[in-house]
Amino acid sequence: MDFRGTPEYHGSIEVGLSSALIGISTIMCGLRVFIRLFITKSFGLDDILTVVSYLSLMVLSIMDIDAVELGSGTHIYDIPEDILRKFFELLAIQSILYFWAMALVRFSILAFIPRIVQDKTVSRVSWVVATIIGAQTISATVYRLLECKSFEDNFKSPATPGLRCVGLVAHNGMMMGHGVVGIVVDVILLLLPIWIICTKMMWSKKTLRIVLVLSIGIFAVATAIIRVVLLAVINLPADITWKMPFLTIWSGLEAHVGLWCCCFPALQPILRTIVPGKSRAVSTIYNNSVHTRYRPGTQDNRSSTRKDHEMNASRPYEMLNGSQRTIILPEKIKEDTTGRDRDVSPV
Repeated sequence: MDFRGTPEYHGSIEVGLSSALIGISTIMCGLRVFIRLFITKSFGLDDILTVVSYLSLMVLSIMDIDAVELGSGTHIYDIPEDILRKFFELLAIQSILYFWAMALVRFSILAFIPRIVQDKTVSRVSWVVATIIGAQTISATVYRLLECKSFEDNFKSPATPGLRCVGLVAHNGMMMGHGVVGIVVDVILLLLPIWIICTKMMWSKKTLRIVLVLSIGIFAVATAIIRVVLLAVINLPADITWKMPFLTIWSGLEAHVGLWCCCFPALQPILRTIVPGKSRAVSTIYNNSVHTRYRPGTQDNRSSTRKDHEMNASRPYEMLNGSQRTIILPEKIKEDTTGRDRDVSPV
């Protein structure tokens, strides 16, 4: 139903943003899959999880657009009762799908970490974070499905006579709790790869570029914080249909930006073809238990660095040992006419 003629209608913003997010995420995920299948030939578990999370986000964004046709962005008193009933049915499904879509995005980031380094401490932290994500998602889903005494009542309007449900205030409290836990997890997922890169590899300009790329996750954390704050300050029960776009916009941004953060590290081969400059070294991080970190200033170290470059360039798809993971496609290294040293970095 078209509600654009109703007073203070603002559903078109939700439609426009959801459409843009669908387009950008499709490009990002498509490029990642293409690179991992045909360029680096390293399609793995993290890519599978990314594709599944992308599909779930597509369904979620399409539901956001459909919700506008059912009254999202319109004052609740301007929506016919039969349309309003469908709106709340869709809202219940959206909330459950949102829990699992965010979990899949976070799982895909965790699955990427073994490509950077294999370390027992990092592995333990990853498993703890994965357990928190799983517990958060399952508990929120179960709570959402048990909010009402009757299962069918979960998909009805809160104004329906005879409902025995917890109410919108308690529901928003659960959503805020889910959001706060999500913020903590997002901060860990933001800092963990950066900490690994800063401690497991030689510091260089390339290292700084990698850290800056991964720091894009700050935007995902920021959108999650804004969403939780809005849940706390917006009085949804007063006019839930009109106020809903304020939340769904930030929920969509949080989920899609998280997906983009999953894809950025895998896009480096294409970015290197766009950015002019001399070819770069193989993108491999060395485990300190096998390879010592090079200290500048000695001839032996400079010689060892060159030998590692030559060895890695001759074996672009081969891992040197179990403690290494190739992140991107290595490019052939050309001898620098000035004879300057080259560094080893993961991107």
